[in-house]
Amino acid sequence: MSTPPRFDGRVAIVTGAGSGIGATHARFLARHGAAVLVNDVDEPAANAVVEGIVSDRGRAATCAASVATEDGAGEIVATAIDRLGGLDIVINNAGLLRSAPIAEFSTSDWNDILAVSLTGPFFVTRAAWPHLAAQGYGRVLMTTSNSGLLGIPGSAAYASAKAGLWGLLRVLALEGEEVGIAVNGLAPMAYTAMSARSKAAPKAWQDGTGDAWSRRLDVELVSPVAAWLCHESCPLSGEVLSAAGGRVARYFMGLTHGFASETLTMEDIGDQLALVLDTTDPEILRRAFEEGRNLHRRLLG
Repeated sequence: MSTPPRFDGRVAIVTGAGSGIGATHARFLARHGAAVLVNDVDEPAANAVVEGIVSDRGRAATCAASVATEDGAGEIVATAIDRLGGLDIVINNAGLLRSAPIAEFSTSDWNDILAVSLTGPFFVTRAAWPHLAAQGYGRVLMTTSNSGLLGIPGSAAYASAKAGLWGLLRVLALEGEEVGIAVNGLAPMAYTAMSARSKAAPKAWQDGTGDAWSRRLDVELVSPVAAWLCHESCPLSGEVLSAAGGRVARYFMGLTHGFASETLTMEDIGDQLALVLDTTDPEILRRAFEEGRNLHRRLLG
């Protein structure tokens, strides 16, 4: 068996790390040698995570600033650098979930959820970027969700934020190529307090009794994937991995080959719909211009 990857000498920020998946990420990284800045607006919860890490002979510090403000993001990054001596890894884990049908979804809930779950990762990553770029090394992880990538009723704001992170990480992966920063995404499935509050959760999840499925969806089976994506040996950037119950898989956006006509009509689309929807051997494009380049070759030779 190969030696487990280590993070000795590395400093990581984990946002929303006072409980759930974030706390598990923080503890996992610390056990593998990283110094961890545990960020959570619930300061007692963050302190408890840090106390556990320190009692296990790890290094950690807390910051209770909110990711949802520019000043808060700046404070989080500055605290990691000042108290832990540097910054190499940013795990954007903080998120906010409130569910309601679209007709009943309040503007305040929409704004709050996007502020934490989408703008927050932007603020924190932007604050960290100059430091990571200056040292020529960095790992950034965005926590997305299958609810955003695939959709789930009642989660308009949360899903929009999580889908938005896909676009953000794709752009940052390209921007990071020249400065040594890799940016990836994690789409976890795990039994946590947040998942239990989802309206799509089974009754056994919502009332806290749990079931065989919730026990299999242990948060401890997610953090190894997050850590690997943040390790210096990880060759990926711009990818999203799903982690659930010990299964690891890749999410990707594919483009079907479709059909083309120089005299395109609405009737053509209906007649050729099977070709439009045929997912056999899809194109998996890394950059936006690749679609135009490939289409140019196809249509003009």
